[in-house]
Parts: sequence; structure tokens; C-alpha cells
Amino acid sequence: MQENIKHWSAARLTAMLLALLFIYFISQIEYLTRKSRMEFIGWVKEPVTTGALLLFIICAFWHACLGVEEIITDYIQSKNLQTLSFWINKLFFFVLGAACFYAVLAISFGKF
Repeated sequence: MQENIKHWSAARLTAMLLALLFIYFISQIEYLTRKSRMEFIGWVKEPVTTGALLLFIICAFWHACLGVEEIITDYIQSKNLQTLSFWINKLFFFVLGAACFYAVLAISFGKF
């Protein structure tokens, strides 16, 4: 039961943070649609933007991982297969999240 409460709370927390970050990125839509590549990179290098992007990546991949865990719980009956699926799910989202995290940091610190 305690695990369900933690899962539910984490899903709601990440959803709330994603909604707030969505509002921030909508306010910055000009940089996302109308600027050149170099202006976009300059925008990503700003500390507030870098922080917002990194927080977005963490929340988005964590939220997605939690959502897929719900699907696994609902549709996979075998406990062994559920456990394997949970590990694959976590590894998948961790690798993708780490790659995105690295990309933002690489841009922010001038490797691109």
C-alpha cells in the first residue's frame, strides 16, 4: 500500500512540474520556432533555460517511466515477467534521459 502512495504521489508531482515547465516553454516559444540555430543555442546556454530543460528531462522521463509501470502492472500477469519488464522499462528511460541530459549539458558548456 505504501508503494502505491509513493507511486501516485510521484506521478502527480511530476505532472505538476511538467505543467509549470510547459507554461515556461510556451512563454519562450519565439526561441523554439523563429530563431536561428545559433540563437537557439544561445538561449539553451542561459542558466534559467538550462535548469528548466534539465528539470523537464528529469520529470518527463520519470513521469513516462511511472506511466509505463502502470501499464505493465495492469497487463502483465506473470510476476517474473513483470519484474523483468520493470527493469527494462527503467533502463530504457534512464538511458534516454541520460542522453538528453548530456545533450543539454554539452550545449550549455559549449561542446556544440
